[in-house]
Amino acid sequence: MRHFIFVCPNTHLNVQHSLDEEDNTDQNEFTAVSCPACTRLHFLSRKTGQLLGADSSPKN
Repeated sequence: MRHFIFVCPNTHLNVQHSLDEEDNTDQNEFTAVSCPACTRLHFLSRKTGQLLGADSSPKN
């Protein structure tokens, strides 16, 4: 099981989530995650844990 922490784009809170590990997962494969911080759905990359549409560069 892989554990991810992502920032909810609505509340800006850190959210922890776990996904089953799959070695043959494509880089562009996303799964819907119910966010406990805002109760909405976010799409999380199964490979990287990155949110769909999130900027990959760090914010200053």
